Amino acid sequence: MKDKKAHFKFDFSVSQAGFVLSLVFNLVILYYNLQIGIICFSLIILLAAYNITINRKKNRQLLEFIETLTLNIDTASKDTLLKFPLPILITEYNGDIIWHNQKFLEISKNKRLIGKNLKDELPELYQAILDNKPRLDSFEYQSYFFNVFITLVEVEGEKNDKRYLRLFYFIDITDYVTLQKTFELQNVVFGYLMIDNYDDVLNSAPEVSKSNIASEIERRVMDWFYNQIRSDVFLMKYERDKYLFICNTEAFYKMQERRFNILDQIKEVNLYNRIIPTISCGIGIRDDSIFQAQKDAKTALDMALSRGGDQLVVFYNGKFEFYGGKTKEHEKRSKVRSRVMAQTIKEIIKHSEKVFIMGHQYFDLDCLGASVGLAKLCLNLNKETYIVINSFNPTIKDFVEILKSDSQYENMIIDEQKALKMKTKNSLLFVVDTQRMSYVDIPNMILNFEKIIVIDHHRRAADWIEQALICYSETYASSVSELVAELLSYEGIKLKKVEAEIMLAGIMIDTRGFTKNVGVRTFEVATYLRENEALPESIKEYLKEDLEDYILKHQLISNAQVLYGNIAVVIDYSQTCRNNVIIAKVADELLNIKGIDASFVVCKIDNAVLISARSNGKINVQLILEKIGGGGHLETAGSKLENVTLDEAKDILFKAIDEYIVENQKT
Repeated sequence: MKDKKAHFKFDFSVSQAGFVLSLVFNLVILYYNLQIGIICFSLIILLAAYNITINRKKNRQLLEFIETLTLNIDTASKDTLLKFPLPILITEYNGDIIWHNQKFLEISKNKRLIGKNLKDELPELYQAILDNKPRLDSFEYQSYFFNVFITLVEVEGEKNDKRYLRLFYFIDITDYVTLQKTFELQNVVFGYLMIDNYDDVLNSAPEVSKSNIASEIERRVMDWFYNQIRSDVFLMKYERDKYLFICNTEAFYKMQERRFNILDQIKEVNLYNRIIPTISCGIGIRDDSIFQAQKDAKTALDMALSRGGDQLVVFYNGKFEFYGGKTKEHEKRSKVRSRVMAQTIKEIIKHSEKVFIMGHQYFDLDCLGASVGLAKLCLNLNKETYIVINSFNPTIKDFVEILKSDSQYENMIIDEQKALKMKTKNSLLFVVDTQRMSYVDIPNMILNFEKIIVIDHHRRAADWIEQALICYSETYASSVSELVAELLSYEGIKLKKVEAEIMLAGIMIDTRGFTKNVGVRTFEVATYLRENEALPESIKEYLKEDLEDYILKHQLISNAQVLYGNIAVVIDYSQTCRNNVIIAKVADELLNIKGIDASFVVCKIDNAVLISARSNGKINVQLILEKIGGGGHLETAGSKLENVTLDEAKDILFKAIDEYIVENQKT
């Protein structure tokens, strides 16, 4: 009605001026001639009536046209929604589903969704609206993939109240995703595989069994690739103990599903050989170049070997993934390699102006022993040498005092600021007892030196110091002090009593008094140090515990809980532990409990949670702690978690232990 009046008023007002003029002229005519004036007035009335009738008819026709057009548009809109070629879903603001078109019904396989809520039926879409996302990419539903566009629409409800609806438009990208997955499955995978201890295995067997052992190892490798994986794989043996293989990502995923159980199958070769064979494997994956995949595979193999072998390392997108590494390492260091390394290190020192030596965080006795040994080597070559310590373990305090009482070492121990001021462009930096960037005592030192030498006995981690000129890492050594003492013995350097005792103390701590991780070379080095007047009884005197620490240690042990019947865990909720020495000692003591094969001690110091782990060899604590960013050896490992609570650290550790147990049950 409002529209009709508007049109009528508009049309009438247009002719109003003419009507008024006509009346004026008519009045003039009436004044001069009454008869003619009456006739003209009648004609004006008739014309006005006709005009009103015509205008009303036109307005009615116009309104009918507008109403018909509106009805057609509404019908077309509804018809468009119903027959829209893309799936559409409409929900209330709270996620209640109120409508969908026929296309959505088809992809939902006629599932009734109206009246239900997105939270229950399509939780990913519900989370998207909670996050105010305008779109959701690669949404999977009923074996289809969609890019979903989300629109908020305002409509009028009852009593002119505002109401909001959400419209979801589904763009089908299933073909694209399928093609992408197909392409990814064709990525180039290059791998190197080698038998770690081929000669040792053959030499440990009778002569008549050697050929059978070699054949059985080769048969198991061939069988795993061609019969168990059963995929598109090219495998070639290019040396008696080395293989290379090329395949696609699809074959790699099949290997991954089996958790690369070739590592375990090779260990089952037992034809009178006293040493179990193990393999190392490096895999590189690339989508652009087989040449780059080959380089990545070589890098991954080097990583596997540097970590002690018996494992498979995958290098993909700049990251390492580790599998295996469950076998206890056997000593197989080459004296030739050690002598060559000693000579190479000596030459680098000779061509350096100053030498700085740094260890890991909380500098311990093994760090100090190795540092003193390297300092002695540098002093013998007349080089200005400094030991840089930022944070240290309380056990080294007495040894540092003894060292400083010697005039030669009095000003040798310095902090970071002095080191950076004194450093020159031609200075050399030694990093001992760690090769991880995240574990060094002063990370800033790494960035300020062009010449770096790393000496370590831990398995290599993903964040190792790549810019090092030399990374002398022997995972079979008991300690870094052992490695450095061995280098000194080759040079025939005579040590002072204090130097020899500090190095021997480092070995004794890491071997728990020559009861763990010791080999023939360990005792050879100990003999060399003993010849230089190192006395074990003197060292034991310095390593005695305070009564307070002794009581604290046993209080922590009394709070131990046991997982899986053989794993002891201590959480220091009292937060009375203030150094990682106590943590390590508690972990060692827990292994003396009958039935315990591994121990974990969790303590919070400052803003970090420290975890110390020990094992008798039946459980690989290094693999467990690697899952949470730590590392070490099969029997000794540690980890540091920043900015977490004890309860959060506990949950993280328990999850890693659970994963390790499940993985071992599968294999």
